[in-house]
Amino acid sequence: MEEIEDIIASAEAEAGDLPDDEVTGEDTWTADDGTCVVKRTDRHVFLFRETALPEKVHAFFLPGGLEPGKKRKIVLRLENHRFDAFIERTVHAPPLTRLRWYADFASLLRKTYPEWYDYFRKSREEAEDTPVLFFTVLQESGVYNVAFDRTPSPDALTDGGMVLKKGEVISNEHLMELFKCSSQGAMRRSLKTDSIVLVSDHTRRGCDDKWIGRTFHFTGMGLSGEQGLSFNQNKALCEADERGTGLYLFEVFRDDQYTYVGEVRFADNPYLSRQTDGRKNVRDVTVFPLMIRDLTLSRPVQKNTPETPDETVRKKVQKLPLEELEFHAKYSLKETSRREIVSEVFNGDKIVEEFAKRRANGSCQLCSLPAPFRNNDGEPYLEIHHIVPLDEGGKDTIENVVALCPNCHRKMHVLNLPADVVRLRNRVLPRD
Repeated sequence: MEEIEDIIASAEAEAGDLPDDEVTGEDTWTADDGTCVVKRTDRHVFLFRETALPEKVHAFFLPGGLEPGKKRKIVLRLENHRFDAFIERTVHAPPLTRLRWYADFASLLRKTYPEWYDYFRKSREEAEDTPVLFFTVLQESGVYNVAFDRTPSPDALTDGGMVLKKGEVISNEHLMELFKCSSQGAMRRSLKTDSIVLVSDHTRRGCDDKWIGRTFHFTGMGLSGEQGLSFNQNKALCEADERGTGLYLFEVFRDDQYTYVGEVRFADNPYLSRQTDGRKNVRDVTVFPLMIRDLTLSRPVQKNTPETPDETVRKKVQKLPLEELEFHAKYSLKETSRREIVSEVFNGDKIVEEFAKRRANGSCQLCSLPAPFRNNDGEPYLEIHHIVPLDEGGKDTIENVVALCPNCHRKMHVLNLPADVVRLRNRVLPRD
């Protein structure tokens, strides 16, 4: 029965996300003297995290107006608690103006008025005696005090019901209980808490998620094959901002230890990246740039995190002089007799990659431009590319491996122009 209710709730949420030209909310709003307005709640407030704004309250919420297709971020403040929201004006004819909020404020409403939330879930009839919300404008631009006609419980005011502190480590079982989500997966959608739990498991092979400055680049769903924005939960994540769904990020550094990073939001639009899957097949994946919603707090630092074998190899390789690095890169192939000697310390694939990046000296070997940014270790960010792909007989040799900027790397996989191939081969010719 719970699965059926989730499907119904999902369908209602999608239906409610569409503009309803017949429901303007005119009779549910009362405007006072310009400093306060009152909203009588309805099913859209409790089920869809939004309310239409009729013309008579536009001056209160939109003193400067708003063009169709535009949004304006605002803050709803209740006692000492802050809730992010936004006002948008649609591009439909005629445009609809509406106020929308996120999962934390929605959770507060539902916990404060559980009987009305339950009523609207089970009935499509409106009611005349619903609770009211009082909005008062503050001197601070874009900030509004909001008051209920019932005092919210302290439990309801605690992070929208998610009682977690940033940096707190919990078990998978505890995570499931808090968010009412599944026990597996990197993206765990929960209709009951209107949230998506994002799990970046660094103990799993092939986890390419990484921090670049304050932005966390989270790889979308799909262990193999091509990914896209419409792939399973990727679509739900793409629509999270628009729907007001809460996004909560966890990082895993040890088995069954989920470190809570915090509630996150999009830092930029999703983009495609070329990565390898578990079978080392190159494919397109969708990457979501995320940042912590409260920028005044830094991401938690995981102390005493054990190094992965790759990290250990990389640190050893970085200490080698370029000449010695080149020597090991030349004689680290499986076919050579020196493989057994070198492999006691270094992994052949990794040392060739490190040599290619060191040889590039911080610049793309195709366009010759400097790397677009530096990684967390302060190194120029370049990606490894095989001139002759491995699946076409190419090898991990210094004559076949180059370091490219992400843009040129993508260009090679999409176009692979003969002139570019020749240019790269000339760049890696043995030195005299």
